[in-house]
Amino acid sequence: MAPPAARRRNPRGQGGQLRDEIVTAARELLIETGSDSAVTLRAIARKVGIAAPSIYAHFDTPDQIVEAVVTETRSLLVRQLETARAGAEDTRERLLADCHAYLVFGAEQPELYALLFSRPRPRGSSTTEERVDQAVHQLAPIVGETIASQLAPAEAFSILLRDVADAMHDGTSRAEDALGTATALWAALHGLILLRARIPRFPWPSPGPLEDEIISRLALLEGPAPDDGLLGTPGR
Repeated sequence: MAPPAARRRNPRGQGGQLRDEIVTAARELLIETGSDSAVTLRAIARKVGIAAPSIYAHFDTPDQIVEAVVTETRSLLVRQLETARAGAEDTRERLLADCHAYLVFGAEQPELYALLFSRPRPRGSSTTEERVDQAVHQLAPIVGETIASQLAPAEAFSILLRDVADAMHDGTSRAEDALGTATALWAALHGLILLRARIPRFPWPSPGPLEDEIISRLALLEGPAPDDGLLGTPGR
């Protein structure tokens, strides 16, 4: 195997660029292999084109690098949810946008999505991690501190929970339990992502109508729901 191409040294004051390249290399390894065991110092060094000891200026262990990828992935998921819901005109559309964005993320980033649920919540000092801590703090009075701290996409779930509560408040949803409804939605979305990834040859119905039907029924949304015979005639 040919040795990696020599990497030009970063100019003084740009050490952060090397850190970003290390995290990017780790993310690529995770996507390529689907396993965090592939993230080794040697493999990362080979991808970046540096000597393995150079990594120690930014990370002490491969595990820390994987945690950086997890934190980055959480931030990416939340940005995707926030972008989707920003264009919604009302609480119904906002909740639907949340759920669809979550499903799209899981479909487009299956390896990174799985990583969110395969490791403990990382600790750090980044702005993203502070936001996750804030989300856990907000959830703790509802589900308890221990459970909240174990929620993988804590901030993403808090967005879903808030939008369910808003839909209940203005009468868009007939649900009576925000936590129970948000949990049911989350479980359904998570299950749909995993099933589609694990059984790609199954004759899945068209994503849009199926997803809208599931979300509308579980969230007990008022107004017209898709009715193409997927789950029968919606009941009132």
